[in-house]
Amino acid sequence: MELALGTVQFGLAYGVVGSGQQVPDDEARRILEQAAALGIRVLDTAAAYGDIEQRLAGLTGGAPFSVVSKIPPLPAEVNTADAAAAFVRSSLERSQQRLGTLLQSVLFHSADNLAGPLGDALWRAAADGCGPAHIRLGVSCYGPQQLEALRRRYDIRIAQLPGNVLDQRLAEHQFDGVELHLRSAFLQGLLLAPAEQGGARVPDAAAHLARWQQRCLEHGLSPLTAALSAVKALPGVRYCVVGVESVAQLAQIATAWTRATPLAWPDLATDEPAVIDPRVWKKAA
Repeated sequence: MELALGTVQFGLAYGVVGSGQQVPDDEARRILEQAAALGIRVLDTAAAYGDIEQRLAGLTGGAPFSVVSKIPPLPAEVNTADAAAAFVRSSLERSQQRLGTLLQSVLFHSADNLAGPLGDALWRAAADGCGPAHIRLGVSCYGPQQLEALRRRYDIRIAQLPGNVLDQRLAEHQFDGVELHLRSAFLQGLLLAPAEQGGARVPDAAAHLARWQQRCLEHGLSPLTAALSAVKALPGVRYCVVGVESVAQLAQIATAWTRATPLAWPDLATDEPAVIDPRVWKKAA
């Protein structure tokens, strides 16, 4: 398993814990330079991450990165097979124009779109656009069961799934032949924040975060090292995608990554969406 660098913070203010600010271009350049020096070669981006997809190539400084981008979710007005195919074609063309040869893989950002009635038209259009350019095609999912269902319909070679010490659903699944990219290793920063702060931001997760912090203390591990150790215990993952807001954060993660060894704490896992799925988090008033 290797680290990959997420770029959502370069295009949006992201996460429930953090600065709440988009990373400035100068700092983004320094982060990417440091990532290249550390041997990180895969970047994760998306057309839906603000304007970072169109700016990313200019920030990389010519470093030999491989970029994974995403086809945006379908707008509500796109409701026919022809319109869906046209939307995919134009999305792919924009990503290729923006990223050039850096673009090596494309995912459907919305697995629900791919699972819906327009899924076959979407996949055909994307496969037709990706094939000649030797771009791998896959999907970003919110859980392994969703990926299992989509694999029965499509030849998915690359996929992104969430996973962390609280969300260990991936441990019960196997995806031979699929390059898995893991996101949400820190659960949008909740796992790294003091339990009181994280619980205040996402009240349904408060008790889980308190147990997590107590376990880290008992084992003499920093939450950062422990979170990465838990990720390393999940099977079949090729890349762990992490996002940072500064060069210092990237250096801390890289150091912790080298120290982390697979650590299985299955008793801390939960399948409660209110805890592990940011789409349904109820923020504190």
